[in-house]
Amino acid sequence: MKLSIMKKRATLSLVLAALLCLTRLHAQDDVMMQAFYWNVPVNEAGKNGSWYDTLRAKLADMKSAGIRALWMPPPSKGNFGISDMGYGIFDHYDLGDYNQKGTTETRFGSRSELASLITDAHSTSGGVPYMDVYADVILNHIYTDNSLAQESGDNPAVKTYVYNKAVSGGTQRVPYPTNEIRWLIPNAAAGDYYIQISGYFLNYSGAVGERGYDVYFKFTDAAPPSPGSQLWEYEPNNGSGNYNVALDQRTYSGHMQNSTDIDEYKITLATADTIEIILTARREGTNPSTNAWEWQWAAQTNGYYPSAVWYNGSNIASSSLKAFTATAVDYVNHTGTDEPNYTWSYTNFHPVDAADYLGDGGSTEGGYEDQLVPNTKWFGMDFNTYDTVVQNRLKTWGTWLTNTIGFDGYRLDFVRGFQEDFVSDWVNNLPLKGGAQRFIVAEYFTGYKYRLKNWVNTLAGDGADVDVFDFPLKNTLTQMTNGTGASFNMAWLNHAGMVRDDGGNSLGGTSVVTFLENHDTGKEHDKWVIQDWRMGYAYILFAEGRPCLFYPQYYGVTQTDNHNPSLTVTPPSSLKRDIDKLMFIRRTYLNNSMIVLTEQGNPVTEPSPNGTTTFAGDTWNVYAARRQGNGTKSGGILVINNNNSLTRGIWVDNDGSPNGTATSGYSDWKNQVLVNALDTTQKTTVANDGRVHVWAPARGYAIWVLQSEYVGDGIARGVNSAPAAPVAVVADAAPTENSVRAFPNPAGSQTTIEYTLTKTASVRLEIFDANGRLVKVLASGKMGKGKYQSVFRTPVAGLYTYRLSLDKEMKTGRVMIGQ
Repeated sequence: MKLSIMKKRATLSLVLAALLCLTRLHAQDDVMMQAFYWNVPVNEAGKNGSWYDTLRAKLADMKSAGIRALWMPPPSKGNFGISDMGYGIFDHYDLGDYNQKGTTETRFGSRSELASLITDAHSTSGGVPYMDVYADVILNHIYTDNSLAQESGDNPAVKTYVYNKAVSGGTQRVPYPTNEIRWLIPNAAAGDYYIQISGYFLNYSGAVGERGYDVYFKFTDAAPPSPGSQLWEYEPNNGSGNYNVALDQRTYSGHMQNSTDIDEYKITLATADTIEIILTARREGTNPSTNAWEWQWAAQTNGYYPSAVWYNGSNIASSSLKAFTATAVDYVNHTGTDEPNYTWSYTNFHPVDAADYLGDGGSTEGGYEDQLVPNTKWFGMDFNTYDTVVQNRLKTWGTWLTNTIGFDGYRLDFVRGFQEDFVSDWVNNLPLKGGAQRFIVAEYFTGYKYRLKNWVNTLAGDGADVDVFDFPLKNTLTQMTNGTGASFNMAWLNHAGMVRDDGGNSLGGTSVVTFLENHDTGKEHDKWVIQDWRMGYAYILFAEGRPCLFYPQYYGVTQTDNHNPSLTVTPPSSLKRDIDKLMFIRRTYLNNSMIVLTEQGNPVTEPSPNGTTTFAGDTWNVYAARRQGNGTKSGGILVINNNNSLTRGIWVDNDGSPNGTATSGYSDWKNQVLVNALDTTQKTTVANDGRVHVWAPARGYAIWVLQSEYVGDGIARGVNSAPAAPVAVVADAAPTENSVRAFPNPAGSQTTIEYTLTKTASVRLEIFDANGRLVKVLASGKMGKGKYQSVFRTPVAGLYTYRLSLDKEMKTGRVMIGQ
């Protein structure tokens, strides 16, 4: 069972000492948010990232709404500077405080701004809840720049791999990317050099235009010439005295005619210098906009290399030619607490030696049906995570992020890229939180349920408790929301996702994070939810699994396709309020398991109680599920209706079993009245035999709870409107100290908050409920010295916190309402 503080969270509500003390279980108070999206705003020209500050300004709103954790973007400096989204990670220990890659700040801000955000998220001042902060960590790779001397170095393993034409252990593997190698002949003597270019791993059965390349030569320190027209290699140039003469700092384009073809280029050094050769795979294609011929980028796994270098009658390729890759990385000097200073070398990356290789992620390299691919170089410089140096450095980094920076948990990026026992070692090495493992969730991007189940269970066997994102459920919810009442059968929800799977691949709800969209799917239009977002959120915020909101959907931010900026999607502004209500229902009424009433509750499409067919329905359009309660509330029934135009409903056994025989753990609500927690004008009575008719509006949902347990929808009324003006009791009073009190206390349905000011100040007087939710702003604005009173009225009994915020001071207290 998960011990994570966010999974089973008990908090002590501090009550006025003279009144009472109580321990309050937060049922399903577990909602997290992905607090970023692809290409969040940044001032690239000013090298200023402001995202941390943007989030910090919204913390009060998020906490008040019931968001208990933030999944943050990768915090480390990226190779692409101020524009990097963090996944191009360069320096693990630069969180926006060292001048590297053309910037000090990251895209999201400075390290000090990150620290302020974490401090405020953790703050419980004034009775607001603690908010966890999770960092996105990349353990698979780093990104570097092969053109920089401090990052590029000799890589004999790659040279051997290329000269073996990517054949390792007798098996054809995938070439090292052609464009990621700088071929150098350091300190070459003066004279003539004949450089022969060959290809491998090419499609020789296809058109010759598919087998193109560019080759660039540099062999002096002279200023580069002005760009001219494209230069082509020309035949004959296949050695034996046939060659093209190459000029300094020019690029030549050519083709490989067949598997034995070579293209030879002659360069002449007047004086000793270093010869540099850079190759790029190309292809002939057609511009999709103009339909004109185009020399296009090709897959860099099309292999090209200098197969021979002749000088003074000898082939010096084996002795003098070096393969430089961006795997010799030296960082700026780190000066912060527990920040190490080290370098990376080629031995820390794949391929590390003659026995190592690069995989293609397909069936021949172990990638069948999204299997793990530890040797696949899909992103940057692929760490050799079998290397103990790599393992120990990354584990130490995780400890530093936890102890020094203050992150509460982590999201692991692209876990397909490294072996499972490295994940468990990394997780088990982290400092505990409250005596238990920290919350960890992994991105295993797959629709194959058995992959997710086996991965989680393998780690559990190693003592590591790691959740996974429920990509199979996301796929089904996207079909539901984007579909119509005719195209999507609501019964497909019955066993969608990991928790409800009935094919032997299920995971418990405490091992799954559910979501509707994330930064990856949010940047590609073919994966978007484009309508009826609220239906998807109704499901994940009602069901088992830990729900993760997506910032742009919650705050109504327009998403843009990363490849076609003309394609956009914007959720309605009303979605935030819908989600807020759903979060309140989740933590107020729900916990534990869920059953699907339209599957096992004897669903019948009888006429509705009013005798019409308007509220009738079937399991194609109507989905109904019941979730257990939390010890103080008895749970609820979710109904989702995907009919395009009609309110639809269905008769079911309220407890999932006929004739009053309740499903274990589900009490029979017979003869009790249910109310739609989202529209209290709608009520329905459970019959004596346990049957009940429940319904929902077209393309919408309802959540039915016992009327006797209903406590409102959790939305603070008037919080964002101008507060009533406080009453000045003694306008010319001269108090000696700022103070605030509530009377009477305990109170009935209202109390008076009285506060005194010693001087003119900016004042904000707020009321929070026992969950830390902002209920009311009683005063806000500039006020002169004196004594003031504001009245707080509420029909909801409970313990409330009042908070008086002045310019440089904050005072709080508590009042019991309903006594």
